[in-house]
Amino acid sequence: MTTMSVIRLKYAHSDPLFHYSGLNPIWASNNESIRLILEGKASIGFVPLTYAALNCDALYVIPKFAIYSDGPVISARLFKGLGTGYAAVSDTSVNALAVRRLLNIEIKVIDDPYTALRNFGAVLVIGDDALKMVDAGYPYIIDVGELWKERVGLPLVYAVMVVTRNYNYHELNTVISAIEKSLELFERDPEPVIQYTASRIGVSRELIRQYFGAIRYRVDDRVILGINEELRIFGIGNCLRFLGNKA
Repeated sequence: MTTMSVIRLKYAHSDPLFHYSGLNPIWASNNESIRLILEGKASIGFVPLTYAALNCDALYVIPKFAIYSDGPVISARLFKGLGTGYAAVSDTSVNALAVRRLLNIEIKVIDDPYTALRNFGAVLVIGDDALKMVDAGYPYIIDVGELWKERVGLPLVYAVMVVTRNYNYHELNTVISAIEKSLELFERDPEPVIQYTASRIGVSRELIRQYFGAIRYRVDDRVILGINEELRIFGIGNCLRFLGNKA
């Protein structure tokens, strides 16, 4: 459909955005997503809000789609461990900062959440690993989305859609239209995507059904307020530049 390289985050939350898009996106972790864009491997895609703000001189934010929650999120939780202290998986920046700022705790970065649960009192796990732990019944202490809603009262924005400064207008709008089509088809009948995602990561359909009910994608003024407040709480300078909704 397009020669433009597009980044999608590899986690379940991105499936509704791309399942029906007809695009052939590059699947990337949170940390990989911004690196691929800055290195020129892709021109457009979704990156964690933190990384977009820290690299605002190279990017525009498209205020059309984002990945956020407005309450419990399920896929970002502090799971109860057997040891002491706090840890977080290495591929989180937004959730780790939210926990650090709101709970005023120090967190050690780890790679293997299952091993960490034996060594730490609580481990922040995100994405598909978190969904697998929830599905398996692992006990948890805090849901990050729920904590944020209680303390801040605004959406917690995990990832935003960005494009490099030298973007092609036609290609960008082609991608936006493809994602819009995918999201509309998902909203009309979410069950095929629920089945696909549950099978892909190996969890129950009911959990994915609940999860997709918790994740939001469409940006409005309240989400923009949430972005601004989030960056203020995180202590990250807000120099984001937004393109119009139609790019």
